[in-house]
Amino acid sequence: MLNNMVRIFFSSKTDVFILNCPAEGNIYMLWARMKKDEFNTDVVNVLKEMSPVAKKRLNGFKASDFSEIYLFFDYDGHNNNIPKKNLNKDILGEMLKTFNNETEFGKLYVSYPMIESIKEINIKEKKYNNLFLSLDEMSKYKGRFNSQSDFNNYNCLNERQWLIACHASQKSACLLVTYKSSCTYEYFIHNLDQEAIYFYQKLCCINNGRLLWILNCVPLFLLEYFKEDFWNKAVNI
Repeated sequence: MLNNMVRIFFSSKTDVFILNCPAEGNIYMLWARMKKDEFNTDVVNVLKEMSPVAKKRLNGFKASDFSEIYLFFDYDGHNNNIPKKNLNKDILGEMLKTFNNETEFGKLYVSYPMIESIKEINIKEKKYNNLFLSLDEMSKYKGRFNSQSDFNNYNCLNERQWLIACHASQKSACLLVTYKSSCTYEYFIHNLDQEAIYFYQKLCCINNGRLLWILNCVPLFLLEYFKEDFWNKAVNI
């Protein structure tokens, strides 16, 4: 999906480097290592030390070679990758506070429950078909989509589909936080960031019925990255 997004929106604008981290380089371990070093190390060097795949892909690169770093992460409701000593801590909350600036340690975006959630979008209605998911059903989530999904092949989306995804994701995030299906661009930027979304996920869903509000972070990233003109194009499609 990210490669498709880059091809459509970034190919003529800037050089983009995509690194898919394997299990030994998951973001929990990245954060824990950086915290252990009191955040005196940078993301690029830590990734190279943690993962042979990252070391090979990032060979010859240093942190200063990247003007912006974005981290895309699937929500792990079962904390499968968190070190045991941190199981009772709100690690994701701490991570969102750490990874909150693309020009420093990087900016983290979280999909609930995972990046495949973009398949929930209905082109005709420009919304998600199912807003809630039981935490107990997360392991079965990938199997719930059928071949009729408008976004089933998310690696081949066109620009119009992405704009519809942005519109739908904005509505979904707004519903989670404000119980309304629309908001202004200014409200979105200042009140619907990743920390706010996670706060309301916990308040309204996770801690209140073991539910998860289904939400894909990649369209939200596009809305933030390309500013108000792009926002207007998406919400008026």
